[in-house]
Amino acid sequence: MIVIFFAHSVISPAKCNELDIDLFGDINIEEFLNVTVSSASGLNETLRNAPAAMVVVSEREIKQRGYRSLEDVIMNLPSFDNSMTYGNGNITSYQRGYRTPYTQRTLIMINGIVDNHLWTQEASLTSTYPLNNIERIEVLYGPASAVYGANAFSGVINIITKQATKTLGNGHSQSVTISKGSYNSNRIEASLSGASEQWQYNISGSVFKSDEPDIDDFAPWGYLDNALLSNQAIWGPIVADQALANECANDRCPHQGYKNSYGQYHDASKNWGILADASYGNLTAGLILWQLTNGYGVYYPNDRGQPGSAWQRSSEQFYLKHHSQFTSDLKIKTLALYRENRQWGDWAEAYPVNPNLNNQQVLSAVSLSKWNSINDSWLLQQDYEWQFDQQLTLSAGIKYQHKSLTKAYEVCGYWEGSFCSTSTEPGVVLSTEQTIPQPTTPAKEMASNNLIHIKDKGLYLQGIWQLDTWRINAGARYDRNSIYGGTFNPRLSAIHFLTDSSTVKLIYGEAFQEPSAAQLWGGWNGRDANEQLQPEQVKNLEFIYMYQQANWLHDFSLFSARYDHVIKEEAENAGHRRNYGLEYRGQFKYQHPWLPNTSLSGHVYYTYIKALSSVSYDHQLAAWVGDGIEQCNQLTTENDGSCRDYNIDIGDIAPHKINANLNLPISEALNLNLAANWVSRKKLYVRNPLRAQHQKNASYFTLDANMSYQFALWSINFKINNIFDKQHYHSGVEAASSGNDFSQRSQGWYNSQIPQWVGTLF
Repeated sequence: MIVIFFAHSVISPAKCNELDIDLFGDINIEEFLNVTVSSASGLNETLRNAPAAMVVVSEREIKQRGYRSLEDVIMNLPSFDNSMTYGNGNITSYQRGYRTPYTQRTLIMINGIVDNHLWTQEASLTSTYPLNNIERIEVLYGPASAVYGANAFSGVINIITKQATKTLGNGHSQSVTISKGSYNSNRIEASLSGASEQWQYNISGSVFKSDEPDIDDFAPWGYLDNALLSNQAIWGPIVADQALANECANDRCPHQGYKNSYGQYHDASKNWGILADASYGNLTAGLILWQLTNGYGVYYPNDRGQPGSAWQRSSEQFYLKHHSQFTSDLKIKTLALYRENRQWGDWAEAYPVNPNLNNQQVLSAVSLSKWNSINDSWLLQQDYEWQFDQQLTLSAGIKYQHKSLTKAYEVCGYWEGSFCSTSTEPGVVLSTEQTIPQPTTPAKEMASNNLIHIKDKGLYLQGIWQLDTWRINAGARYDRNSIYGGTFNPRLSAIHFLTDSSTVKLIYGEAFQEPSAAQLWGGWNGRDANEQLQPEQVKNLEFIYMYQQANWLHDFSLFSARYDHVIKEEAENAGHRRNYGLEYRGQFKYQHPWLPNTSLSGHVYYTYIKALSSVSYDHQLAAWVGDGIEQCNQLTTENDGSCRDYNIDIGDIAPHKINANLNLPISEALNLNLAANWVSRKKLYVRNPLRAQHQKNASYFTLDANMSYQFALWSINFKINNIFDKQHYHSGVEAASSGNDFSQRSQGWYNSQIPQWVGTLF
């Protein structure tokens, strides 16, 4: 079992007699229903009035549960299927059963500003964002393109930071959080805020470093093995280069990865992030900065990729906001923003030439390569809110964005034909060679002939009518992209307040997911690109029932979603999917049996999802088949039904999931929080070779505990994850194509199952 310890101190001259947030303070159950949210309509409204299924994670809950990263939050949310890979982004999440190559279909925002990566559209759901200055995290389920445009497809995660004018009034506050944990994990967070009548500032930052779990900490998996990583027949001069003999005592030496040499498992990480803003009057200047540096963890099989390389992503956003009360009934918000995104790193590869590991003729084509993409954009956006009368609110917005995006990855030291501005020489050699060339470093600026310039324009209109016991929300948005053209997305919701304690909602919404530049132009060995990709589309119908009791808030959702032009990992539009689901989001609060003015509180979430696909993968043909596969009729000579609508379970989506949390104050200073997660047995992805063997991913249960001790201006926390050391596996990501015949080289580039640590704590 692995244990993590951290201490939290707060110094707040403006509130010198209390902590920044009281872990034990009481709130009424009614506050759950009436909490203010802004992500559903782009306007402030109560959770009861919001035209969407939502979960709100408060500052109090973040501290009670000992969350140290956004991935901690995601792992405890309903309707998310997660695969922790400990590298290359650390976590891949699928919201509401929509299994995709990456975490692209969920929009991530900071105070309403989109922060998905420009080139890949991936959401960074890991330890890049500081949590110590967050007011709440709003998680919206279902499409929201009617307000946000592209990529608000499966849902939205909006991180709302605290504003000093609300929390402090006049004064200043500082806090520092220091964490020390397993695998030499260290994290420090600091925040500084202040306010007066005319101005305010809010700054928070974090740095996280970790060696991450070692190879012996994971559940057993045949393609996770130091014997593979050090096998000279597989890796040749990458692990034993004769040209490096003068750098070690042996006659040959391994090349260097990130902090360690190749030839053994290493997966160190270093992540940092800064969120800052300063306001004077109605004008706000702010920035969102972060950088993610990981190894590759257990993402790839060890006979194809060395996990000890460094893979990095970064984001820099600088913005100006202006809020004005143009008239007594009209508000105008203006946003001007510039952002840059990079994705770059090193990659050590062994491409199988001879697949038999027991044969003396084991052979690979090996390479050391450097990768780079550089992207930027300008955005101008204006939103309007007009209170027409007491019953009708109108909102509208316009957007213009210019993006300069990398087309093909700049890859130096790789296969012939790869684009590299600093060298024309390929870097691939056979594993029988005595030495391997070092790749050149890509240029600091992307060559103009490898950039594409894209213009996005958007316009939306929304009306909200409050009619006695009814609340009607109708909106639509038109977006036009200079590559794939225009798209129109409506949303309509009817909310009926049956009584003071019960509410029903009926919601219909559409959304679109634009193909990423990485999938349009960024192909390389092992992954294709396709300039003909079209946007994905979803149509979602949902019924929600909310009922408030004295100690419980019950929140049920039934939804049905139809997805068209699905983009799969080979960068092809491939058929359609139908997802059906039931979600229960229950929150409770009871009077504490021995502590006055204190409550026992928590939640119980249940998710049922059925995810069906019109296409399947034929493992005998080694090809996709079904309704929506363009070349399907050319795969067989007989009309055998291979091109039908398969209506097959897509896999990797657990039909049943339960997330539960109990917060139990022990005394006036001591608090215990327990978080339990159960994931049912599930079929594997249809592309996964193990699916053809009728193998399933077994169910698993994990229990986490966080103990907090609060005194004066200090809080000390002790957290344990996976208390019972439960050995379990997550589903493989992307094509999940390695297979499990460990006597042979892996069949594909991505592990079919992702082993998890046997026992670890954070």
